[in-house]
Amino acid sequence: AGEAAAQTALQGAKVEAAATNGLLSAEEEAAAQELLDFDDDPREFQQDSTVQEALSKGIDLRQYALEVETALRSVERESINDYIKESESLAGLHTEIRECDSVLDSMESMLRGFQGDLASISAQIKYLQDESLSMNVKLRNRKTAESQLSSFIQQIVVPPELITNICEAEVNEAYLEYVLELNKKVAFAKKDSTAMTSACADIAPELEKLRIKSVHKIRDFLLGRVASLKKKFTNIQILQQSALLKFKGLYRFMQEHSPEMTAEVKEAYTTTMSGIYLRHVKAYLSGLMQLRVEVATKGDLLGVEEWHALGSFSSSIFSSKPGHARGDGAFKLADRRAVLDSINEPPLILAVLEQSGASLHYEAVFRSAATLLLDTVASEFDFMKEFFGNTDGFDNIFGKSIFHCMENLEGVLVGSWDAIGCVLLLMVNQELRAAMASRQLPLLSNFFQRVQVLAWSRFKSVMEGHVQSLSAYVPKAVPEVHPHFVARRYAELVASLRLLRPQSVEPMLSNILRALRSEVERLFAERLARHHTSRKSQAAFLINNYDLIVTTLAERAARGEDSGHFEQLLDSIKAVFVEEELAADHGRLISFVKQSEPLLLGGDVAGKVDGGHMETLLRNFHDTWKAAIEKINDDVLRSFASFKLGMDILKQVLTQLLLYYTRFLDIVKQTYPNGAPFARYILSIPTLMNEIKNFSRNF
Repeated sequence: AGEAAAQTALQGAKVEAAATNGLLSAEEEAAAQELLDFDDDPREFQQDSTVQEALSKGIDLRQYALEVETALRSVERESINDYIKESESLAGLHTEIRECDSVLDSMESMLRGFQGDLASISAQIKYLQDESLSMNVKLRNRKTAESQLSSFIQQIVVPPELITNICEAEVNEAYLEYVLELNKKVAFAKKDSTAMTSACADIAPELEKLRIKSVHKIRDFLLGRVASLKKKFTNIQILQQSALLKFKGLYRFMQEHSPEMTAEVKEAYTTTMSGIYLRHVKAYLSGLMQLRVEVATKGDLLGVEEWHALGSFSSSIFSSKPGHARGDGAFKLADRRAVLDSINEPPLILAVLEQSGASLHYEAVFRSAATLLLDTVASEFDFMKEFFGNTDGFDNIFGKSIFHCMENLEGVLVGSWDAIGCVLLLMVNQELRAAMASRQLPLLSNFFQRVQVLAWSRFKSVMEGHVQSLSAYVPKAVPEVHPHFVARRYAELVASLRLLRPQSVEPMLSNILRALRSEVERLFAERLARHHTSRKSQAAFLINNYDLIVTTLAERAARGEDSGHFEQLLDSIKAVFVEEELAADHGRLISFVKQSEPLLLGGDVAGKVDGGHMETLLRNFHDTWKAAIEKINDDVLRSFASFKLGMDILKQVLTQLLLYYTRFLDIVKQTYPNGAPFARYILSIPTLMNEIKNFSRNF
């Protein structure tokens, strides 16, 4: 076993040597190794594929091993011979290697020295870096300390020139820079980080003295500026800008350091401005009121005749025209509506108005005064907010001015009987109120609310006065059939109010106008018309008045509920007048027609109609028809002064006459189918129609 192991080891060495020298191929090397392994432990390689293939072919493994060993020995001898041949070269190579080792040793020594030098230099560089870093930190700390110390000194030290300027310089725009610098130093000294320093303790008394001195100088200066606002004939807004607003920084300084003096200055300002605005408002309102015209008095109520209000002097002038008004200016809107179009225009200039000799209604006075008040209030509100920083005391400034405006308004409304003016005042107030709503000024909101209440209350009182005057109206004489002054006044008043149509009170206004309309209708139909003895005169009286109302409303483009109501009344009264006018000369013929037509409905006319009476009526109409038409024409001329109304009524009367006569002839034909014995008295329809056309054209 030992020999076998040695033999195997020897063979392995040979195989390895042969493989190293490249004498064996890869397959041979693998086979040799397998054999060696097989000899080592044959059982281990029984499963090897090469061994199994050799066994399956019946190859003797020992013989194969000897062949391999022989080959190995041959390779070994060749390898040894090669080494012997190259021995001199190997010896030279060995010598060269030794010389290289010597050179490399010297180089290693030199590099080691160089490495040591580099380490020393690196340490020196690191030392210099550390020193530089330390110096940078020290420099930065010193700069920071210097900056803070310099800032502290600059903020805490009071320069002599600042002391001089604060104490001796005149208060002006440049003074603001001084107090701002002082304010910075005072604020710095009050900081917790500064107040504990000894420097602050030394400088604090001096700063306090300067603060007190500057506050007193600013107070005196601002009080003087406020007093300068009292100059007459100056524009307040311009004076505020030049005298106060550019010094608001001084007020802010005083506000911060002396609230008591700030309150004193503000109180002086509010008192001064209150008096200034009150003086201006009084002067402006007084000037406008001198140009005001009074268009309506208590004598201009619907049911008050002119001589009742104007006295005996007026009676001597107008006594020849009973029942006519002295004028309808109090009831006509005319150009007064223009005030609504001028809502956004600036206030009227008093000097221009006086120079032009213009006159104003009160709604124009109110519009201009209220617009001026709005502009002034808005300007003052902006000024106080910018200068004082708040609007405290705003109500005190304008309280007296607004109270004076309210007094003026109440004084006018108490004695006013101008219903149109009250409505215009309501509408102007509503527009101004809407324009001011966005500014959120409670004082003015209350003012406009109060104006609304006063104007509406007075309007209701005036309208109640109109209704009561109609209810109490008693004519001194029988009224003419021509239009009554009440109808003219009523039509103009209603047209004016309907044209204005104030949205805020329209439902209530409609109720008031319905009550007024009912009272007018009762006055005409139940009281005035009854002074006429005949129904025809009564109908003519009502037609004239109702037509005047309808026509006036139409001319004023105020058609509506009132116009429709009186149109219905007019149509019904016209029918009454037509019947009454025809009944005067043709009453028997009309009665005959109305009585006979029902009798002829059955068809059998024998004995139902009185032929003799029929003949009498026909002869009478034949003899009098021309005169009757002329009489109708004359009656209409006397009863209706309006050309259009008279023509309309005449046409209706003559047309109705033609209809009655046509119906009468139909009765004659039905009674005498073969011809009436009195046919020669029958007037032809064309003849009658031709005459009617002539009168209609000539009216």
